Amino acid sequence: MIRKILSILGTLALAGFLINGITMTQNMKKLHAGLEDNLDSIERLNGVQAAVIDKNEELKGMLKTVDKININLDQTQAKTDDTLKLLSQVVDLNADTLHLNDRMLQFSGTTKKNIGTVHSSLSQLSPHMEKLDTMLKELDKTADHDKKHLKKILDSTESLNNKTPGVGTR
Repeated sequence: MIRKILSILGTLALAGFLINGITMTQNMKKLHAGLEDNLDSIERLNGVQAAVIDKNEELKGMLKTVDKININLDQTQAKTDDTLKLLSQVVDLNADTLHLNDRMLQFSGTTKKNIGTVHSSLSQLSPHMEKLDTMLKELDKTADHDKKHLKKILDSTESLNNKTPGVGTR
């Protein structure tokens, strides 16, 4: 009974880990897609800025500002790339966790089948154990009767020995 409860609790814990892993993986994929959209937008912004500078060659100060922005955008892109790499690692780890959870679920299923087999065997053994118990009780009663009968024989033998001259007693 305890094993069955532990098996159920283990299965529920595994289901919780699976749901948590799946949810985390989905959220990471959404974040990953959002970061890729951000990179695309930044690249388009860089293209638009280059076109504006080509058309409006009047502001050299604007070029310096745009250069600073580009440097910052390059740094942002590098940080975003690093973040994407880390997110990819997290997704890989989540996939490994899901695989492990699947294996544990398979083992739980096997354990459940084995427990069912043991339960079935014990159920089949129960009537035989009851018969054996009945037989042992009957044997105990027979032994008690034999003991009483042997006591009577011993008492009779001692009585005869006491009545017979030359036969010693205990």
